[in-house]
Amino acid sequence: MDAIRPVSTPPPAAPVVPAVRPVSPSPAGTEPQGRGLEPAVSVDVSARKADAESGTEERRGFVRDADSRSLVFQVTDARTGDVVIQIPDTVVLKARAYAREAEEPVGERLALSA
Repeated sequence: MDAIRPVSTPPPAAPVVPAVRPVSPSPAGTEPQGRGLEPAVSVDVSARKADAESGTEERRGFVRDADSRSLVFQVTDARTGDVVIQIPDTVVLKARAYAREAEEPVGERLALSA
C-alpha cells in the first residue's frame, strides 16, 4: 500500500479586481423622472367590498363539529343559509370522526395490559 503524501498546491493567485469607471452623466432631457415604484398588485379583502361586488350578503363564522370535535370555518349565504365555503371540507371532518371512533381508547388498553 502506498504511503499518504501531502498534495502540493499552487501558490494563491492575486484576486482580480474589476476596473471601476465613473458613470457619465446623461444628456439633458434624458434623465428618468423621479417616480417611485408602484406596487405590482393591490388586493382589498374587506368583506363589504366583496359582498358589494358579488351582489350577495355572506355570514362568516366558526362552528364546532361535534362528531370530529374540530373547529370549522364557514361562509354561509345570508338569504338561503346555504354553506358557500367550509374549511376543513366535509370529507375531512368525516375522516377525522371515523379515525376517532376507530382508535382504541387509552384507558381500555391500560386496563387490559395490567
